[in-house]
Formats: sequence, structure tokens, C-alpha cells
Amino acid sequence: MNDFIVTDIERDGKQYLAAACYKERVLTELTVRPRRQGSQVGKIYVGYVESTVKNIGGAFIRISKDFKCFLPNYRQFLSTGGNPGHMLVMVTKDASGVKEAVCSTVLEIAGRYSVLSNGKTSLSISRKVPEEERAVLKKWVNPHEYPNCHILLRTNAATADKKSVISEITELRSKLEDVFRQAETAKAGTCLYAPPSFYMTMLRDLYEKPDRIITNIPAIAEELGQKMPGVDYRPDSSGSLTLSQLYNLNHDLDKLLQKVVWLKSGAYLVIERAEAFVIIDVNSGRCGKGKNPEETYRKINLEAGEEVLRQLRLRELSGMILIDFISLESEDRQSELVNVMKKLSRKEHRRTEVMDLTKLGILEMVREKKEKPLEEILGS
Repeated sequence: MNDFIVTDIERDGKQYLAAACYKERVLTELTVRPRRQGSQVGKIYVGYVESTVKNIGGAFIRISKDFKCFLPNYRQFLSTGGNPGHMLVMVTKDASGVKEAVCSTVLEIAGRYSVLSNGKTSLSISRKVPEEERAVLKKWVNPHEYPNCHILLRTNAATADKKSVISEITELRSKLEDVFRQAETAKAGTCLYAPPSFYMTMLRDLYEKPDRIITNIPAIAEELGQKMPGVDYRPDSSGSLTLSQLYNLNHDLDKLLQKVVWLKSGAYLVIERAEAFVIIDVNSGRCGKGKNPEETYRKINLEAGEEVLRQLRLRELSGMILIDFISLESEDRQSELVNVMKKLSRKEHRRTEVMDLTKLGILEMVREKKEKPLEEILGS
């Protein structure tokens, strides 16, 4: 049974909104937001250049009195004849620590099957889509019917029908055109587009649709109910477990803030987040070597690899990731481990690239960063 829940939680006196997906009561997807502070990622604003950073070709864009963001490719923006006094930007990363939010002049609007952005007329397809399906999608979508738009077909498009894909692309193009139309008269600070709420986006992007959608918040139950039938509204009542207690969500959050993660085999992971990268150490723990230590270590590594990707997803860890698996002498088993990690990474929503094992046996990975890490959101 796959359950998708949206509920409010309290931690250390602070209120949060959480959306979580449970598969057979195991947490597989999670997003947490402060109750009164949402993410800026995906919002399109009118802004202006406040100051430039000439040595790297960037600029700080003032959106409002309390909000500015950094534009890395400002020099490129100027080279295309852009107006620094009135410009459209999309927030691509939220502010984190002492760093300002990051923005781009490439404006994207995403759907379940596609992402449309302004720019050169072109079409690209997710690398996760097999060659046979790619050929079909190329026949379906003619990019020249959508001038000045780049179309990215997502992995979900491979399992959709032509009508659904084309209909969504047309809808997204209409939204993008509306943004540019409004921008002609809009003042700095105006938000011209905001993506769907984070829980709606999570639902949209799930590869495997949930069997049940449950919430204890009436406004969210109404919002979800307008998009999909059968939403289960369960208001909390005195004398009974709340929705978060029913799914033991706070306990799951406690475990996600710990460095050590125990595996079913008795082995364990140690996850440490540094300034520049994430380090994960795989240890055999209470798991005995058995008669064939190499085979035992192989099984531990494969189990650990699957859990590593789950932990990265739930903790929202990104950037450079170094994994110190238990050493394997067999080159075939080393190759198997790398190939399994590459296969598992292709199932991730966030772009995740597995490199290779270094000479010291460290597996290198890179995971796209879009959100703050969970521990920063929860203030831990």
C-alpha cells in the first residue's frame, strides 16, 4: 500500500508542513517546509540590477526591499541586449546560510511530462528515456511549432499518450507567453508566476501513483480534491492519534537527523555533511563475515547503495558525494556495484550522476541541488 500524506508537524516549538510518501509504511519521499515560509524556487519575478561582480560576470538582482538574488550569467544576459533596469528572472536556489538565493534569466515552467523554457527553438529528451521511446517522442513533438521555446521531455513522457504530452506542452507555452505579456507593464518586485505548491509538485512527479492521499488540513484537502478524486480528509481529534503520529513522522525525522543509519543486515552507514561535499562510510557493523567474506561484503554494499540514495533523497543532500564502500577485491564485483548505483540513480527525480570508483575505492557521485538540506530547514 502506497500512502501520500500532507500534514502539519511541530518540532521544538516551530510549525512545519510536511508531505511524505510511504511504501508499505517505509518512508520513500519527503519534503518539509516551515509553516509560514515557502520556497522561492520556480517563482518568476521582475527585478533590476543592484550591483555587479565583474570578476566572475555575475550580478545581484534586487527583487524587493527584503529579497535579492544572485545571477551568475549576467555578462551573457548583457551580450544578448538585455535591459538591466527591468529584467525577468526565475529563482533556481533558495538562500542558504550566508548565501543569497540564485536566479536565472532562463524561465522554466514544468509539467508532469515536459518543461518549457525561453530560448532557442529546440527539443531535448531526458537521458533516462530508452532509445525506442525516444524515437517515438521525437515523432510526436515538432519543436518548430513552438518558436523561441526549448522543450524538455521528462521521463514520465515515455509512458504517456501523444494527446496528453502535446496538450501539456501547449498549456505550458500559453503560461510562458502570459508571463512575458504581463512583464511589459509590471513593476520590480512583481511575481509573474509561482509553481504549484510543493505537495502538488511531489504528487505530479511521482513515478508510482499512491493508493491513498491523506491529509488532516481542510484547505489542502479541498485543493487536492480539485485536482484528483478520492482525497481522504482526516481531521485530528482529541483523544486519538494525529496523522503525523499515526505514521510516526517525527520519529522518522529524528532518524534522518542522525549520522548513523542501521541496515537490516546489521551493517550501518555514517553520513557526514561537510561544507564542500557529503561523505558516507559503509561499515559491516554487526554483520559477520561468514564463510565467504567477499560475497558478504558484496551484499552489504548493494544493500547500502540502495539506502544511500534513499537517504540522500530524504535528507535533501546534494553536490559532490563521496561513498566509501567496503573494499571488494574482485573487479567484476566492483563493476557490478558501480552499475547498480548508476541504474538506481536513473530512478531519482533529481539529476544524479554516478561517476566511478577511485583508486582508493571511493565512489564519486554528483546530485543536483535545488532545495535546502533537511537539517537546515529544521534548524538542527
